[in-house]
Amino acid sequence: MTSYSSHLKLLIKKLGIAFLIFSLCRVLFYLFNSHHFSEVPLGLFFYGIRFDFVAISFLFAPLIFLQLLPFPFRNFKRYGQLLNISFYVPNTIGIILNLIDLAYFDFSLKRTTFDFFGMISTGNDFINLLPHYIIDFWYDYLLLIGLLILSRYLHKKFCKSTFKFQPYSVKDYLIHTTIFAAFLSITVIGMRGGVQYKPLDIINAGQYAQAQNIPIVLNTPFTIIKTALVDNIEPVTYFTDENLEKIYTPEKVLTGSGQFKGKNIVLIILESFAKEYVGGFNNGKGYTPFIDSLLKESYVFNNAYANGQRSIESLPCILTGLPQLMSSAYVLSNYSSNKLDGFPKMLKKQGYNTSFYHGGANGTMGFNGFVGISGVDAYFGMDEYPKKEKDYDGLWGIFDEPYLQYFATELTKKQQPFFSTVFTVSSHHPYTIPKKHIGIFPKGTLPVHETIGYTDYALKQFFKTAQKMSWFNNTLFIFTADHSSNSTATKYQTRLGQYAIPMFIFDPSKQLKGINSNYFQQIDISPTILGLVGVKNEVITFGNNAFSTNEKYVVNYQNNSYQLAYQDYFLIFDGENTTDFFDVKNDPLLTNNLIENLTPQQKIHQLKAEKLLKGIIQQYNYRIINNKLSINK
Repeated sequence: MTSYSSHLKLLIKKLGIAFLIFSLCRVLFYLFNSHHFSEVPLGLFFYGIRFDFVAISFLFAPLIFLQLLPFPFRNFKRYGQLLNISFYVPNTIGIILNLIDLAYFDFSLKRTTFDFFGMISTGNDFINLLPHYIIDFWYDYLLLIGLLILSRYLHKKFCKSTFKFQPYSVKDYLIHTTIFAAFLSITVIGMRGGVQYKPLDIINAGQYAQAQNIPIVLNTPFTIIKTALVDNIEPVTYFTDENLEKIYTPEKVLTGSGQFKGKNIVLIILESFAKEYVGGFNNGKGYTPFIDSLLKESYVFNNAYANGQRSIESLPCILTGLPQLMSSAYVLSNYSSNKLDGFPKMLKKQGYNTSFYHGGANGTMGFNGFVGISGVDAYFGMDEYPKKEKDYDGLWGIFDEPYLQYFATELTKKQQPFFSTVFTVSSHHPYTIPKKHIGIFPKGTLPVHETIGYTDYALKQFFKTAQKMSWFNNTLFIFTADHSSNSTATKYQTRLGQYAIPMFIFDPSKQLKGINSNYFQQIDISPTILGLVGVKNEVITFGNNAFSTNEKYVVNYQNNSYQLAYQDYFLIFDGENTTDFFDVKNDPLLTNNLIENLTPQQKIHQLKAEKLLKGIIQQYNYRIINNKLSINK
């Protein structure tokens, strides 16, 4: 070995052993839990190496640092002993963490996350049960010993150190420092999981595997590292299990007319479209002349709300009926690999082709991973767009007009019936539009207004193209925003109003047309659409079919407090007590908090609303923590 590359070659061999051990752990994980997975392609075991790269970069960072330090004392015998320790300690930790899920996965049905340590440190259950764990999962300990022996054998055979101390020249220092800096850079890239815009996260495993098989791609050290600094939600017990089921349950049997059975479904998610921007909801004052014209021919929800405040929070609400009721976005949380009853998955069982289109960068906000978890077969981002250089806005993604034209063309290639989602981007900060359209749309009073007009125009052009296509008349178009945005009107600045968004269904056949003034929220989209196309499965969803007789509500989480719009009232709850209570019907601007001066009748309504909200929270926390969000686990 040359003096310059000798330590580097030795390090690469050590890291090679680590990758081999992680791969063996993945194979063992699959073999011991194969009954939980189906149709597992061999490629999943190779895709997992990317996630191994992240975990190994974190665990072996001390070894990498110490092995490549650009100083001659690395060749001392005692320093070599330190390097051995720097290999064996993280290697042992990695093996132990991976082996946890050989047994524990059978109970959790997900890779262990950092909340596991909080769980075992609460009370004495873990200590009391430890003897039973040792007896019941004896094979884990044998495998641990076997993998440690294998690691030691490989390390002793291939990683022998025969260095002798010799002083470095200036040239030596420069070359070794360059190697040191270069490999540290590679390590940082490894910790991020690549050079993409956002670091690799749990949710990204959905890019490589069906929801059921995601745990194979992941490794346990990775999921623990990624969730170590993420807030966990805590179980709450407002009611006994028996009473809870009577108060509120998300387990529902889908019902509906099924009058649109076999229809194609196109879901259009509009970036940052506040209800205030749409003239059709505001006596003609707005920036959306095309949408305004479409509303007149549609089934309109004129009391509709988002369940979250950010794009990253919207897809679980829209596609799976799961509201955003915790501080961390679901897709970034410890629970993002849970199994969900996404309505794309339900439609797929009915023979639908499923796809998702987004003009933003692949991987942004975890979209490509999450849509796979929800049951979408194919994700198309900016990388798949054929004219990226021409139509890229230079900052965020592909301009809406050309992207929607591309989307319309793509739909002609789909086998019917199809379900496809398109998520627009142009009305996202920094609000850019093509140069040829500058000055055409009203500037308005907020920077977003001009881009709202542009996206509205892009939709008009999309419909001009789509209505010429064979699939158009056999399609339901569902419109929603991902979240609201800056508003100037006071009614859209209240704790409830700031979630107000446009939502409506356009049916070219004119069979579905009218106005629905009940509460409607993003989590209601899933059961509503499934009802319209006649899916009658049992499902877990926190939403309601808009056409059912169930009482409607809107639930949100903001600043560590919950809020519920229900009947004529709006309630804010801090987890223990109702802090605010408003009569929305008579006080739409929410200026008069009634909580300290409730009439007997208002007190009845307050207690009823609080009881419902507590039921929702208890079910939500329990089901997320215990991976109980799907009927068919």
